[in-house]
Amino acid sequence: MHNLSPKSYRLPLQNKLVGLSVMIIIGIVAFVLFFYHSFSSSLEEEKKAQSKHFVDSALGIIQHFRQLELSKKLTTIEAQQMAMRTLEAATYGEDGYFWINDSQGKILIQPYMPNLVGLNMTNWADSSGKYIFQEFDRVAKNGGGWVSYTWPKLNTSEEYPKISYVAHYTDWDWLVGTGIYLDDMKTNIFWAVFKTSGFLLFGFFIFIFTTVVIINYFVHQLSELSVRDALTNLYSKRFLKQVSPALLNHSKLTDYHLTAIFIDLDHFKSVNDIHGHDHGDLVLKQVATVIRNNAKTSDYCIRYGGEEFVLIGFFKNEMSAMDMAEMIRHQVSEMCFINDENEFSVTLSAGIALHNSQSDASFADTLKRADMKLYEAKNAGRNRIIA
Repeated sequence: MHNLSPKSYRLPLQNKLVGLSVMIIIGIVAFVLFFYHSFSSSLEEEKKAQSKHFVDSALGIIQHFRQLELSKKLTTIEAQQMAMRTLEAATYGEDGYFWINDSQGKILIQPYMPNLVGLNMTNWADSSGKYIFQEFDRVAKNGGGWVSYTWPKLNTSEEYPKISYVAHYTDWDWLVGTGIYLDDMKTNIFWAVFKTSGFLLFGFFIFIFTTVVIINYFVHQLSELSVRDALTNLYSKRFLKQVSPALLNHSKLTDYHLTAIFIDLDHFKSVNDIHGHDHGDLVLKQVATVIRNNAKTSDYCIRYGGEEFVLIGFFKNEMSAMDMAEMIRHQVSEMCFINDENEFSVTLSAGIALHNSQSDASFADTLKRADMKLYEAKNAGRNRIIA
């Protein structure tokens, strides 16, 4: 009470109690307003970040089936249908779902309004007059982003304000998105503030914690699927782009050299032509296993594309990277494959480049130098390592 003026001590007890009650009320109101503003802002950003992450993960799932199409394991129609079925079943929360349109405005999947599937909605406007499917197309093809509009909820015809994150999958010309109803988000925020005391608040935080753990688990699973090569289970080229900034930052904190080892199987086309793609896939799996078994736990083993692989890691010097690459080359050359009692083997060539922060503007430049070394190895006769 030392902050009160001396006059306050001369107030009647009743007035003091009223004053104290007012101060407590003001304090509670201030706390609630502060809590409401802080929590609502953070919750809104978290939900938007999760929605964007879900869409990124959905793109990874689509890319998985695209890889199966490219590897001839599925036809284009089969790959697209399996991708759509997977995302159609991937609902989350109370009413969270993925939707897919093509760039002409045709709805491909809409789990909660299946009657719209197959319809062209290009010229359909929401209750505010916005041509939302045209807006989806514009935003998605400009790199992806948020679109605000109104849309009916499940089992209703009334439209409610909603925001959706939408992205463009170029290979199939698909627009993929998921969204949040604003009134649902505000309702959730209100109840979160209401349960700020006692057992209810504690129970609410337990619920939030459990929900976040479950969501993070499934996000992790979807993320893993989006950055793993389906055939070899190595990381994908997409993952390399994501992890490169962190690798460059770490390289500034260590005396070891960030290194790229670019690996390519020699005459691999002839393996597919002579022995078939099934045996070609077997070769790729076995080579991937050799690379993974020889890599350090801190290294990243990546299937760059086709029969190309990249091993990214930190090495003491060029010789230590050469030793690892040579071990991989030797073990691959010693492998024996059998096709109808006919034995065959494969060899590989590799190029090594150490990242030079003085000359390499980005890690992509280091990869290019490793690729050039690889071609030197090819031109020198193959089945060799050049650094």
